[in-house]
Amino acid sequence: DVLGKYTILKPLGSGGMGQVYLAERNDQQFDQKVAIKAFSTKVLKREFFENFRNEQQFLANLNHGNIAHILDGGLNDDGIHYIIMEYVDGQPIDQYFRSQTFTVKEKLRIFLKICEVINFAHNRLILHLDIKPANIFINQDNQIKLLDFGIAQKVGEPLYQKAIHASPYYAAPEQLQQKPISVATDIYQLGILLHIILSDELPFEKEDFPAIDNRKLRLAAYIINAELLAIIKKCLSDATDKRYVSASAIIQDVEAFLQNKPIDVYSEKWTYITNKYFERNKIKIALAVLLLISLISGVITASYQAEIARKSEMKAIKTNEFLLDIFKSADPIRTEGSLTVKDILDNSVENIELKFEDRAFKLMLYDQLIKIYTNVYLWNESRILAEKVLESYAEIENENSLNIMSTLAGNYKELSAYPKADSVFQLLIEKIANPDQRLSSEFKIENLLAFAKSQQIQGNYDSALQFINKAKTYEAKNTHIKYKADIFNHYASVFKDLSKYDSASHYQKLAIKLLEKEQDPETQKALAIYFNNQGNLYRDMSYYDSAVASFEKSIFLKGGIGSKPDLDIAITLSNLGGVYYKKKNYDSAIVILNRAISIFQTQLKEDNNFIVSTRYSLANIYYSQQDFEKALMEYKNILQADISNFGAKHPYVADDYLALANCQIELNQFDVAKENLKKAEKIIKAKFERSHQKVSYLNHKFGSFYESQANDMMAHIYYQESYELAKEFLGVDHQNTQLYKKDFERVAIGIKEQSDK
Repeated sequence: DVLGKYTILKPLGSGGMGQVYLAERNDQQFDQKVAIKAFSTKVLKREFFENFRNEQQFLANLNHGNIAHILDGGLNDDGIHYIIMEYVDGQPIDQYFRSQTFTVKEKLRIFLKICEVINFAHNRLILHLDIKPANIFINQDNQIKLLDFGIAQKVGEPLYQKAIHASPYYAAPEQLQQKPISVATDIYQLGILLHIILSDELPFEKEDFPAIDNRKLRLAAYIINAELLAIIKKCLSDATDKRYVSASAIIQDVEAFLQNKPIDVYSEKWTYITNKYFERNKIKIALAVLLLISLISGVITASYQAEIARKSEMKAIKTNEFLLDIFKSADPIRTEGSLTVKDILDNSVENIELKFEDRAFKLMLYDQLIKIYTNVYLWNESRILAEKVLESYAEIENENSLNIMSTLAGNYKELSAYPKADSVFQLLIEKIANPDQRLSSEFKIENLLAFAKSQQIQGNYDSALQFINKAKTYEAKNTHIKYKADIFNHYASVFKDLSKYDSASHYQKLAIKLLEKEQDPETQKALAIYFNNQGNLYRDMSYYDSAVASFEKSIFLKGGIGSKPDLDIAITLSNLGGVYYKKKNYDSAIVILNRAISIFQTQLKEDNNFIVSTRYSLANIYYSQQDFEKALMEYKNILQADISNFGAKHPYVADDYLALANCQIELNQFDVAKENLKKAEKIIKAKFERSHQKVSYLNHKFGSFYESQANDMMAHIYYQESYELAKEFLGVDHQNTQLYKKDFERVAIGIKEQSDK
């Protein structure tokens, strides 16, 4: 389409008020790209000219480098109202933060710039009223651009009907209730934005809610610093008079936090103010008291050692009592043999609160229990307890609290809540970098590698390698050899995902070589994992016999491990069964996979992901054996389990929809197959960039669908897209690229033959 001197190129987005398109100038005067906002005529036709004039006038008064400007506007020949605006080539701020790793301080400095822009508008008596991530872009030069003053109003004017169009997720209570608006309305929205920036989630209990004032706050206290939470709470007060009086007041408190100064909204206690003073003046105070410390150190040392001895004795007694209670609760005579591991752990949690008073001691016990929950694969239960403990014991920061944070981050990762995992890992990384935190090299390495794994799972391979490199810098002479080997193991894992098999194999062999001569149980356990990983690597390289040998070594080593060997063996059996499936030795694969499932079922629930993923391999075998009905039934059960475990928008669920569609195509259930392909497409497009191999795979599946419908033209389009994407992002020699190329060329030849006829 052509609109005056602009040619429309493509849509950029849409919303309740209309659509936005990218366009370029076509009069050869100069190169210029613009954004054209076309309004929904049904909703805004009557108000367009007033809104356009208001927005144009507002922006004329807001000559600021961080505000996108209106260039023109009017009515086209089809009766569509439009505004031509400055085009911002960049990302919405929430996507920008997800695209790379930022420290809390870096995020806050960007937030301060946003507050400054809003404050600039307020000083000119203009309210934005629709502050949300979609209206705040970061361009290619890393500059902030505030967009869309379409529902903005002058301070002090009555509420216009258009203000009701504010996004309900981000609207202040007074907007939803159509009550008078003020600077406090934008303050409320800034509070929501700050919470999203720091936690990647809305600060409310429900993900979806109607556009009325019934939201209940659910702040991410386990991720966000308590002082920053106090700032957010003040912004989000229901009563407008209890919020910050201006954006500059928010700026003042955030800057105080960055400068380690006390914040009134958090606390006015003298202890808090004094601690802040000490933190800002550590060196001066340390020098001032050094002489005093040297004079009385002898007395303090003697007293301290006596006190430590007494406390250690009491702690040992209390710990023994606590462990005795756990064993009593597991007594089969008392419980009639009906208690599960989870029941015992849950009872232990109750006992901690009932029997002990010392909060630091209770935190230590919680640290151990949370680890036990995780070690028996009760990740969600561990997560719930860790969040609760970190919130309830926020005033204590010691080795136990850091351990709980580390375990919580790992639980988020296992539950596929990667943004939350990364937020907690980021806090830990900041503490690791703090020289005042006396943390072991093992703790630093372990958490940096865990953060790297989270980045790897999300496809952020450069970041993953960056954190592995950082972990390597913390190696010391006294660092346990297992942690040194684990660094090599993580290198191998990332290079495997990048299909750099030579590098992956090199590092995996280094990891194994470091531990092969060690005989203690911990290193043998790690060695078993490395052989398991080597088996997965050989499987991906199509070296199936080598993969089988590595898996068998892993199983042999795991048989000698005393700590939950059955589940560990079952994990490798599941992988081994997958290799026999690749070798098309379906009978052996089915026997091995069923054996793995039977072991899992002794300790895990049916919807546990280990069982579900193993059943997925079985379903793949049924599909390969052309038993499509049986495969379809398995995939349906797997779909329900994955939705229950990970939510309806998880990539695993997309894989399930694709698997269902494959079966349904074979069974001539074309309508429902197409519906499932569309469901998978919605998830994949929301979760992944074009570079992810799931996107090329999805296009290939659509090509298969249309080919089954004898629609060669559509099949050709999708096959070509899958081939082009794979060629660009996976490489010409990748096996998927070669498969997609083969299908693309086959259909292209068919179309040409039809055309020649």
